[in-house]
Amino acid sequence: MTTIREFLLDDLFKFNRIAFDPLVEVYSLQFVFPKIIEHPELVLSVVAPDDQLMGFILGCRIVDAEGTIADEKDLGSSHGHISSLAVAHDYRRLGLATLLLENLRAKMNHSNDWFMDLFVRAKNEHAIRLYESLGYVKYRWLPQFYADDHGYDMRLPLSRDVERKSLEGITINKLYSFGNMLLYLVMMYLIGLRDLFFGDIFREN
Repeated sequence: MTTIREFLLDDLFKFNRIAFDPLVEVYSLQFVFPKIIEHPELVLSVVAPDDQLMGFILGCRIVDAEGTIADEKDLGSSHGHISSLAVAHDYRRLGLATLLLENLRAKMNHSNDWFMDLFVRAKNEHAIRLYESLGYVKYRWLPQFYADDHGYDMRLPLSRDVERKSLEGITINKLYSFGNMLLYLVMMYLIGLRDLFFGDIFREN
């Protein structure tokens, strides 16, 4: 029976075959370890009956604002962020990524967070379709966010955000993203022209 539980430090010795998959973003222990210590309840594993690690999700909480009023009612604002999500190759297309995402979503709702967000490669169409099926939207385009690819910042409003205020500015972001994308394409076109017309000269010299 598949079990979902909090990520254990012992799992660090089991996840190399997942983390080194070419489709998974690899993070150093210096990045992963503090998040496990700070928010252990937001770092989840899904394991097989033999305790083999099938996948994991690395979540954290980001405080956007803090404050109280006279009656000490909390006015704090925070949101959840997914730093990493990975499922072992042998266990893909079984709904495990959805299981991890929905469990983390429930925890964020219970903690009264406003929204969840994540960054994803623009070329990772399969992941984008998964996130969109769960209600995430492309909030903004991130040019050259990765060394070899662009990215998207995707957001999911949570139960507290009834009016979906966490998506405010998405239209402006889309216009800005379109402008950035157009500028990027023009630059790539000009670089191509430069190489076409001046490449031979540089090679001859």
